[in-house]
Amino acid sequence: MNPVFDHILAMVVISVLFISAVVIMPQISMGNIQAVEQQQLRNIALNLFNAMLLDTGNPADWGSICNETFYFNPDVVKRFGLACSRSQTFYVLDPDKVQRLNTQNPLGYLPYDYLKEILNLQGYGFSFQLIPPFNVTNIDGTKITESRTPLKFVNSTTLMYALRVTYLDGSPIPNAQLEGFIFYSKGKDFKLGPIDPVVTNASGFCSQFIKLELDSPDYVMVILRISVADVAAILVTMGRDASVYVADINIVGNTVVLTKAKNPSNEDVKIVSIYVYTTDGNLLSLYNGTQKDHFNTGSGQLSLWSKTFSNLQELNPAILIFDFSTVEKGRREIVVAGPFRNLLNYNVFGYGGKGPVGGGGVKLPGSSVFG
Repeated sequence: MNPVFDHILAMVVISVLFISAVVIMPQISMGNIQAVEQQQLRNIALNLFNAMLLDTGNPADWGSICNETFYFNPDVVKRFGLACSRSQTFYVLDPDKVQRLNTQNPLGYLPYDYLKEILNLQGYGFSFQLIPPFNVTNIDGTKITESRTPLKFVNSTTLMYALRVTYLDGSPIPNAQLEGFIFYSKGKDFKLGPIDPVVTNASGFCSQFIKLELDSPDYVMVILRISVADVAAILVTMGRDASVYVADINIVGNTVVLTKAKNPSNEDVKIVSIYVYTTDGNLLSLYNGTQKDHFNTGSGQLSLWSKTFSNLQELNPAILIFDFSTVEKGRREIVVAGPFRNLLNYNVFGYGGKGPVGGGGVKLPGSSVFG
């Protein structure tokens, strides 16, 4: 291979490896022993930490194994590890395995007590968190939520967002680069488009006006990729989260599964189109729905719709964007995103137990990326 091409390929791979980086902070504490040497406890924690992040586990694809209804059975896990079997690089995590640590996963998760058992951690407890490499908040420093969104309509055809980017200690990050896409709908119309790149100022602030083609849209969603040096995080923010009554979006291997919404609206929903926002910031068209691609949100079934795509994992999806057509207030388009938005924005993803009061403990920071 041409040496110049080798160098270019290496830079691309390095860039992808740092994209969507998360910090994992495990904490291990003694259960029954009152006094333990701090260094000894630290060594135990470090060994466990490395086993979790460097080992693929057994089976190597345990996070993607499920039954015919896509539900996960914890008994399939014989040895625990979060490493991605498709990657030859250290500290690259398998998104399917990480999702199995989410106790809110509608397709099943790995119980904490069972994981302690297969890790042979009698007398010990542990916990860890996955958090972004830096904070992306509202201008006033508050967390971005559905009720406190950085999006604001200036007028019926102009949307504004305003954000602050800081290090985890709260100090501002200047020159952070922001780019992304906007998705919005009104009635039976659906639009999407790129957002012009901007950078944060010396105080870590940035804002931008976005012109819209639809007047006063019903649903608006913005996906931003925020880059600091070679590390990036992805933020999904919207004025209204329709997933709570349409469907939850899940990925299992190369299969996309829609599951029952938290508050189903009991209506017929059609899938118009599906887009993939990749970890390197590209937007790809994945699928255009047919007459067969519809479901009823009130059917009572956990799995509402599923489809397997042969190359989905190879695309490195960060977010799937669905354009649904629903009968809410007459047939209209609705925009929904998932499944990783809680892992990639300001929200913290935690797993594990609580250490006993007065027990010894250590905390180890480390960095990983999603494969």
